[in-house]
Amino acid sequence: MSSDRQYRGAILPILFIVVGILLLLNTLNIVDWAIWPKVVRLWPIVVIGFGANLLLQHFRRTRT
Repeated sequence: MSSDRQYRGAILPILFIVVGILLLLNTLNIVDWAIWPKVVRLWPIVVIGFGANLLLQHFRRTRT
């Protein structure tokens, strides 16, 4: 159960890192603000990824 808490505790820092990287890339004119509508349109991929990760963790726990 402690690994579940560690995983849940890591989501927010990872989100901050990703947003920070995107903001830095925008500041350096590597990524334009026009990318945000495309990123927002793809939010279901993030949900699918989290769900797949949870499912894989469940199967790994049941094997051991």
